Amino acid sequence: MENADNLFGEPISTYSDSQALEDGVLVEIPGEGGVNRATRAVFDEFVHPIGNPRLGVLNITPLMDVVRSMLKIEPDADGWRTVTYQGKELWLIPNEIGGLTLMFTEAS
Repeated sequence: MENADNLFGEPISTYSDSQALEDGVLVEIPGEGGVNRATRAVFDEFVHPIGNPRLGVLNITPLMDVVRSMLKIEPDADGWRTVTYQGKELWLIPNEIGGLTLMFTEAS
């Protein structure tokens, strides 16, 4: 069997962590246990403004609850964790900067 790293050949293009942050696809989070990124879709699902949205005060407690729930799951051999949280399928996967990224398993 062909090496899994070479299965698809050379990438046509890449999308770096810094590009994804700049574009708003990823959000930097102060997660526990090495969790330092969430996709915008996950962030918007679990983080909500407190009071007047114009003030920019956010309640990140629901997002941190998801992170804590995910960290209770033992990672597989590749470091991935999968869980259903409040009816949503989520992955917690290693990222290119040595942390973990929280994402939905499919586009929301």
